[in-house]
Amino acid sequence: MQWPADPADFLALDPEQQADLLLAGLLTSQEGERGRNFIVNRCHEWFYDLTSGVGDPREFPRLKQQRNEAMASLADAYALLESRALIRPDPGSGKTFCQVTAIGRAQVERNQLPDAARVTFARQALAEITLHPALCNRHVDAHFLQGKFETALRDGAVFLEDAIRKLSSEDPKLVGVKLASKAFAADTGKLADPSASPGERTGLQQLYMGFFGAIRNQVGHKDFKYDSDKEAFQALMLLDYLIDKLNSAAQRLGSRLS
Repeated sequence: MQWPADPADFLALDPEQQADLLLAGLLTSQEGERGRNFIVNRCHEWFYDLTSGVGDPREFPRLKQQRNEAMASLADAYALLESRALIRPDPGSGKTFCQVTAIGRAQVERNQLPDAARVTFARQALAEITLHPALCNRHVDAHFLQGKFETALRDGAVFLEDAIRKLSSEDPKLVGVKLASKAFAADTGKLADPSASPGERTGLQQLYMGFFGAIRNQVGHKDFKYDSDKEAFQALMLLDYLIDKLNSAAQRLGSRLS
């Protein structure tokens, strides 16, 4: 378990994610700091410039507010863990130290810890953007905002493929690149826009084919993970663009994506 280097990353998580991260931290911490002092130590590390007085005094008001927010969020997460019997007081030390219960250990082993830096990036990237409702209905936006970039794109690609197959009435056995090639073929594809020029129709066909070939095939592998947050966001924006274009095709056919 690695704690976020920046407290803003931790604060960007939702309360459940904060609790999961704190639980893993408590489990892997040294015996001497396993408890509420774990919270104090993390905040001391995060706000060393403030607590030691070596930082820029002009930054102190902002840092004090952020430290208060971090302390409150960590305390709330700690209380949540206690209420769920994931941690309990250490019998030998009263309320100062705690032990992770068997239930808590099992949860840590079962959980995939949130990537706080990814969450921060996703929230900033999508701050002024609303994905197509059909993607939101399938929680693509929610997964991306949780830092689960690959899950978001995988689920979105599955929906895109199924919607193309349904609208185009192509052979159910066709998938991915071959399905997109036929459904959006410039002259014969049911989903090609007859009002667009042949070059534009071919270009859109190739965009769909490229998405399935280059992106869907990547995220289809369960062990794949983007090295670049920006690349994941670019892939999401292409998916959203293709969904918008597909919705336009659906409307020409008297339907819509939902």
